[in-house]
Amino acid sequence: MGSAPPFGMVMIIKNDNFKYTKWASGGVNSRDFVERLETSRKVVFSFSDLAKILGKGEKYAKVYVNRLTKKGLLRLERDKYTTVGANPFLVASNLVFPSYVSFISAYSYHNLTTQLPRTLYVVALRQRKGLVYDNTSIRFVRFNKDRFFGFRRETLENKFLFVAEVEKAIVDGLYLPRYCTVAETLFALKDAKLDVEKLLAFTERMRSLALVKRLGFLLEVAGLDVPERWRLSLKNYTLLNPTLPQRGERNERWKLIINEVFD
Repeated sequence: MGSAPPFGMVMIIKNDNFKYTKWASGGVNSRDFVERLETSRKVVFSFSDLAKILGKGEKYAKVYVNRLTKKGLLRLERDKYTTVGANPFLVASNLVFPSYVSFISAYSYHNLTTQLPRTLYVVALRQRKGLVYDNTSIRFVRFNKDRFFGFRRETLENKFLFVAEVEKAIVDGLYLPRYCTVAETLFALKDAKLDVEKLLAFTERMRSLALVKRLGFLLEVAGLDVPERWRLSLKNYTLLNPTLPQRGERNERWKLIINEVFD
């Protein structure tokens, strides 16, 4: 059949002869098309989105999009595309709807960590495989609907980003410390301008005694008040960080094994 047609052209067959002709895209050349995508409020596009923007049928749009993946468009996964150079935070929070960036990734967005994480953690209502985009790993963490709250839509580079509020990022980080060290959460707790009542309400809404114990302990370390209603009669010990070995000083007040060292 010969080599593939040059970008911006399609192959036609007439009287058994192969010829190339300019792609009839309604006046939209590849550069104009990519610019439309870059200036759109969206950052992740389905094939259907791309076909609508082109104003062409799916058969022709498929040829055009396949060629364009070498000229400014990236295929993230099946039926998901973005433009070359799109912000990883935007891509991560728009791959699945609804979802939001959280844990240490949210700390990074809110300038509450000095770390430059190479993984972006995204909370979603269903489990799904992650992917790598622009040398950044995007991982999804499933929460049930009762714990899926405390995030907001913000505008970044004129596009929509879904990210945990600072208080919810702290709560998520202490609920599942495997996605953020407790030391990083303590740093965020001390450095952030917190709505403490919101932080407490978010914690109680998660319905996790381990979370209450961890946050109560960190509040005291940070010199913040602990509500009287949290003065519980606790019996069993819990690991401060369940991802680390079960050894460390025992905190009688919160029944915690302090198995992570704070610098």
